[in-house]
Amino acid sequence: YSHLALARLESRREQSNVLLLRHTTASSSMDDEEEIGGSKARKAFQRGTEMCPDSIHLWQAWALFEQSMGDIARAKELYEKALSIDSCNPYVCHAYGLMEQREDNLEHAKDLWEHALQHSSTAALVCSLGELHVSNGNASLAKSLYQKHVSRLTSEREMTEVYLAAAWLEEKHFKNYEEAEKLLHIALDQSSMGNSRVQVALAKLEGRKIQSQQIGQHLEGFEKDKNSKNKHDNSKGRKLDVETIQQQQINVMRKRFEEACNAVQNEDSGLSKIMEDGRLYNAWASLEVKSGHLKSARKILMRGIEQYPNDATLQQAAGKVEERFGNYTGARDLYGGSLRIEPSAPTLVAYAMLELRHPTETSAAVEVEEEGAIGNRNKKPKANFTMVERLFEEALLLDPKHGPVYNAYGNMELQRGDVAKARKVFERGENARCTDAASVYHGHAKLELSIGNVEKARDILVEGLQEVERLEGVMDNSYHERAAFLAHTLGMLELNANRAAQAKEVFANGISRHGTSSQLLLGSALCEVKLGREESARTFFEQAVNANKKHAQAWQAWGVMEMKAGNFKVAKTLFECGIQSAPTHGALWQAYATLESRLGNFETARILFAAGVQKCPKHVPLYQAWASLEMRGGNFNEAKLLIGEALTRDKTQGSGECLSRDKTQGSGWLVAAKIEEKQGNEGLVGLILKRGLECAPNHAELYRTLAELEVNRFRFDAARSLLEKGLEVDPMHAPLYHSLAELEARVFNVDGLAKLNKRAAEVFNTNALVPPPASMQAWGNKIKMGRSNELIPDGVATLAEKVRVDIDIDNTLMDLDPDSIIEQMGGGFEADLDYISGEIEHSSTKQKPLTQQ
Repeated sequence: YSHLALARLESRREQSNVLLLRHTTASSSMDDEEEIGGSKARKAFQRGTEMCPDSIHLWQAWALFEQSMGDIARAKELYEKALSIDSCNPYVCHAYGLMEQREDNLEHAKDLWEHALQHSSTAALVCSLGELHVSNGNASLAKSLYQKHVSRLTSEREMTEVYLAAAWLEEKHFKNYEEAEKLLHIALDQSSMGNSRVQVALAKLEGRKIQSQQIGQHLEGFEKDKNSKNKHDNSKGRKLDVETIQQQQINVMRKRFEEACNAVQNEDSGLSKIMEDGRLYNAWASLEVKSGHLKSARKILMRGIEQYPNDATLQQAAGKVEERFGNYTGARDLYGGSLRIEPSAPTLVAYAMLELRHPTETSAAVEVEEEGAIGNRNKKPKANFTMVERLFEEALLLDPKHGPVYNAYGNMELQRGDVAKARKVFERGENARCTDAASVYHGHAKLELSIGNVEKARDILVEGLQEVERLEGVMDNSYHERAAFLAHTLGMLELNANRAAQAKEVFANGISRHGTSSQLLLGSALCEVKLGREESARTFFEQAVNANKKHAQAWQAWGVMEMKAGNFKVAKTLFECGIQSAPTHGALWQAYATLESRLGNFETARILFAAGVQKCPKHVPLYQAWASLEMRGGNFNEAKLLIGEALTRDKTQGSGECLSRDKTQGSGWLVAAKIEEKQGNEGLVGLILKRGLECAPNHAELYRTLAELEVNRFRFDAARSLLEKGLEVDPMHAPLYHSLAELEARVFNVDGLAKLNKRAAEVFNTNALVPPPASMQAWGNKIKMGRSNELIPDGVATLAEKVRVDIDIDNTLMDLDPDSIIEQMGGGFEADLDYISGEIEHSSTKQKPLTQQ
């Protein structure tokens, strides 16, 4: 056992840096003997097996180490050596079978587990074999297996594991909620420890049971209305209110948790003495956090900590809630308390992310922000990256297969600008074959996408989805929910690359696997709009807002589509519903005000702009759109005041050197230039546009507008240079192709026109079902140009910040922003720069492809 302890310690050290070891081996000329000789873990295992050749534990641990290092052939040899000592050892057979399952040797895995079960029953063997049967479509065989072996188990813990697996099978595959509930009650009755896992499982089962019943009743009513002979009955009038059903589900679970926790605190019940942990409090608090009741969650967790002061997960969950309240000192103390009780990877990640976002001390190196007059300098503490990196490495030492660690670690390196190191971290996570594969592949894809490697990002997402689908039959609910990130990101990637048909297929597959995700439904709706199928789009839009009434972008996109179709009353209603559900979403106020201005209701539009600015003072496009309205009305002083405020606010939010900020700030300079043009100050127009390009060098429309100014001055070479630069910045901005084509035609450059036409055909296509050949490459080039002046990529979300063991603080999908697709639908609506008079249409958003125009 001393040899085993030493070897395991050395192996964990090497496993935590597995990618670095492989990289070193691949880049050197070491032979196998030198490589083995350089491994302290292998030396420890070799010496241990020499001294204790009959220790099956040593042989198994060595096999697990070689497996983690990627040497599957060597691992098989070691497993076989262990089986030669004891061919029926349940631990060896289980570990060996898991490796064979990962290598797709399913028959061998099945044989190993069945052979071991003939001699002894363990929960690990029973559950693994049952999951294998389920993944192969043999749910009935799994059910028989659970029934046969659960009575043979003697450990309460192992019996609970099998009962939980059997209940999951009844619910998920046989839709028999009553039988699942019966099995959980049996597990609870046979447990002398007031099993908290079963209590939580029962509460969640009751919630899902209510949800299933409500949906079933709705479908029955729908079919009844559909088959009714009464002409006045209309099946379309029956709507599935997902939000109400979800609230009923929450209420049922809340009641169950409250009753269970009250029973624990009741001294007469005796549960307070035998319940081992505070899992019930944690689950209840998680439910309240997801419902937005942070104060209730805080009280529940404090009750739990008082009852179970040595439960590390309660302290960690309480730390996350305090962090949400802005009590960073309290959060830090709770994380520290959790780690003192029991170190864990999730708590170390939470602590590391807190240090990244809210460092405690000002180091020698500080970020300096200048505001107002010269000399007014505020020092902002800079994160201690050395400490954070150490926390991440400690987390991986504890759990090398914890996916969120790799995600957070990789994103930290990316934020620091070290793309190569970030990529190594993500690859390291992929090689570790994490149980939560979605977070690792999602982070890696976002990295490649942020630097313009669109094709590589797509390949990573496809590989990640395949890995998730492989694990789908055995992953828990939290992993299953996070797998939706991959589908949504891949769908938005395809859509942004003008591959609407491919995107539609991705979203459809995601919906079939992940249910009524509002984000995935919105993605499907946007695909239908791109494909010109408005009726189908309406169906998906309706499903999206029913799934989440607070999904502002779904209301906005639906309203934009109806506005383009001329259904102004419908669009108005949708914008009003969206504002009522999400009053702080600035784009909804802007959409509504734009609609009123287009209908000639200028005073109503002003009222809406003013209300939007009051509700969303940081939403810069609102100021720009309002300035455009005042300019069209001839109120130039008011327009200048508003656009000046917009440009000032944009500067305070960022340098204007990333794509998203360039889009907003560049639009402001366009409006400012147009105001001066309206007033006849032609000399200022060029100066403003040039200043705009200095502040927003990646705004394509600024290049086009300035080029048109040069054309009017007969400076054709300067105009061509500007247009070419604009195409280099954004090769998917169709108006640039039009302007350059007009210029070449004006100077009779036939060869230039032919080259331009060929170039446009590679990016755009008249048939939306057939993707343009270079659409992804064009989008990738645009992203790369957007990064040319920035160190930190914009919009790279850290999925691990939201992933915890027992409490999931935020379920919002932080993914590729669909605003750009919404803007394409609006034909320039988003920035409100397509003036009604038809004088110009130089919005910051994308126009129709050249071939479609």
